[in-house]
Amino acid sequence: MTDLQIAYLELFSVGGLGALLVVAGIAARAFTKKANDSCTARTEGVVVGHRYAGEGRLYPLVQYEVDDKIYQTRKKYKGVKLVEAAGLPVPMQPEAREDEKGWLHVKLGPIANIRDLAEQLWPINSSMDVYYSPTKPQRSYVDRPISSSFASMLFIVMGLATIALGILVFFLIQL
Repeated sequence: MTDLQIAYLELFSVGGLGALLVVAGIAARAFTKKANDSCTARTEGVVVGHRYAGEGRLYPLVQYEVDDKIYQTRKKYKGVKLVEAAGLPVPMQPEAREDEKGWLHVKLGPIANIRDLAEQLWPINSSMDVYYSPTKPQRSYVDRPISSSFASMLFIVMGLATIALGILVFFLIQL
């Protein structure tokens, strides 16, 4: 194999992987946007519990009813911005809040009860707006749609970086 053939093989394999990552990220964004756009009906849901996924990720579980059938969903966020105070006692009051852009902000001190934070933010039996698809009521979101996620953006950025790396190596092999 010549150097030029090796360079092209590298470019197509690494660049192709990068292109697949970009396409996967764009497809994930498009799928989420299409699902959110189909949620045109609105109902009132009730907080029935909370989920704790670790690292400050907490979500309300919201139950709603459509055509005498009960569904359950959880609130989604663009991401979680976590501030933790560890080590020496730091006078930081634990708190959790949502911002208008879809981020959940969580401050955790040396002693913090995640369950209490979730209960303060979303009390059990409190109501929340749920938007759902009239044709597929299990497809829903709470309060507002989240169409861009960190994961899909990460796929796109990593794909573009992989393509750039493939092009760089292609030219370096030819030198």
